[in-house]
Amino acid sequence: MFDTFSVFRLSQFVAVLSMAVLLALTGCRTLWQRSSPPPLSSQPVVSETPLPKMEESEHYSAFRPILPEAALPGELTPPPSVLPVPIQATPIQGKSEPPQDTTAQTKINELNQRIAELEILLSESRLSEARLTESLRTEARSAPPPVVAYDTVLPVEKPEVEMAIPLPIINKQGVHVYADELQKVRIEMMDRSLFMLGTWQLSAEGEETLRVIAAEIRAADSQAILDIEGHTDSLMSDPNNSMQKHDISSTKAMAVMKFFVDALRWDAAKIGTSSFGRSRPVADNGTPEGRARNNRIEIVVHKETE
Repeated sequence: MFDTFSVFRLSQFVAVLSMAVLLALTGCRTLWQRSSPPPLSSQPVVSETPLPKMEESEHYSAFRPILPEAALPGELTPPPSVLPVPIQATPIQGKSEPPQDTTAQTKINELNQRIAELEILLSESRLSEARLTESLRTEARSAPPPVVAYDTVLPVEKPEVEMAIPLPIINKQGVHVYADELQKVRIEMMDRSLFMLGTWQLSAEGEETLRVIAAEIRAADSQAILDIEGHTDSLMSDPNNSMQKHDISSTKAMAVMKFFVDALRWDAAKIGTSSFGRSRPVADNGTPEGRARNNRIEIVVHKETE
């Protein structure tokens, strides 16, 4: 099949060939007519006088009948302008335009106006809030720092805490009874009043002291809860053993608790032990008397409801 370009070239070739054939035929006919003169009767009489030369106006007059009479050479009268005829819309019979709802349009206009008013109020309120915040910040930056009197001691309100039991009176050597800052009854006993010398075994005097203390506590509150604390001094026989004092205080507290549970039939669920080692001294560890007081057992009495 031929493409478009091939067809176009073929059509050009055919056209050129046709023109060449037509020109060749025309030339042959002209030569034949010149070679064979026509008969005398049919030859026209050619005048030797040349035709007069016509002016441009005369040429124009030949075509003047088709133009208006008033038109001059080189001037054309434009055709009369045709004004558009207005088209009158004729309503179709049986159909009419729906009436516009003016009430709804009025409502819409009122709502749009109300929205614009609210937006203005909102922008004004935001501007006022920003101004107020900026003024507060300015006042805070310009305000002088508060003067604090560091030597003023404010009173501390301590809650009134009822004591677990009334302070028992125990007339035993090495025993001290007092109430701490939380109104807890504390019974402080030195080691030499409880244990045998150089051991953590209760002595006969120590067992008697514990019996008296247990009787006083039961008489005041039979449901009281006991916490037995073990304390020591700061002297270290083995400096490399940091748990030495805690082990000693824990052993002493366990010995007292065991006596309360086994010998005095105290409820094991209402008694516990704590080991503080040398962390809570009550006297100077630099003196023998201070160290003797720091080596102690303390019984803290709590209420059952605490």
